[in-house]
Amino acid sequence: MKNKIYLWLFAILLSITACQKEDNLTLSGTRDPFAPDPKATDEESVLRRSFYENTGCYLLFNDTLRHEYKGLDAYGNPYYETELIGLEWSMTSVQGSRFIFDYLETQNQKQQTADFLQTYLIPYVQNILPYSILAVNKIDQYDEKSGVYQYQSSPSSYSNMRCLALNVSSLWKEGIDKTTYAQSICYNIILASWGGDPSYYYYGGLAEEFFNVTRKRPYWVYYNDDKAYYDFPYGLGDEDIELFYEVGFLENTNENKTPTAEEDAISYIKACLTITDEEFRSRYGSYEAVMKKYEIIKPLVDATNIQF
Repeated sequence: MKNKIYLWLFAILLSITACQKEDNLTLSGTRDPFAPDPKATDEESVLRRSFYENTGCYLLFNDTLRHEYKGLDAYGNPYYETELIGLEWSMTSVQGSRFIFDYLETQNQKQQTADFLQTYLIPYVQNILPYSILAVNKIDQYDEKSGVYQYQSSPSSYSNMRCLALNVSSLWKEGIDKTTYAQSICYNIILASWGGDPSYYYYGGLAEEFFNVTRKRPYWVYYNDDKAYYDFPYGLGDEDIELFYEVGFLENTNENKTPTAEEDAISYIKACLTITDEEFRSRYGSYEAVMKKYEIIKPLVDATNIQF
């Protein structure tokens, strides 16, 4: 019996030694689908490759990462393996949303976009650089309601853990101030970098505590529907802004509804980056809800090291 035990121990030791002598296992013949084909020489591939080499961020102009021919099926028809960005996917859930994009139209637009991102935006966001940026002329979001996808909105940006989709159509407007435009994009990138559910933001993520201050009075509610709860009259205007401060909102973003969670957070991010701490406290120090949210979000903004 002892001899058998010794033999087993000897065999185990040999196997461990053999494994230690093995070379590290590596995948062969694979590449990151976010990267252009290393052999491609077309203008777009060269531009995207150069952008990554200069910034460390992948640049995309199409939400299809790969579309590979795999052969013929049982009926003789060609079939493909296709991988999309899938903005509706997050680490822990899938949103009931779908997205349609208007792609950039010309190589000139793609070049201008790459130059803008590299020159004006990337220097701000080096510490919270997204894995990839999908640059398009429009993002249309459709949400599922009663089994049917219905148009919801056209956000300026939308992100998941591996991509920031960005509507860059403002670049084609005459007289656009590129520095100011880049700074406005920063607000969205900061918010996305904190994680959480991108449809609501206040589910999970570093800023959840910030959103919980106002969630007691839900976001995006019609004033006249809940005026007893909010004590907001219908058609609240900018002249009544102090009512917003009392419940923790910095801006009046819609004449009929309270701000969305995204609008609320971005208003604070913008304030943190554009006015001093002393100015903020002087202006809003008497509003308890505002200051409570500011004390939560200010360290998060400071940690990005973004300064204008």
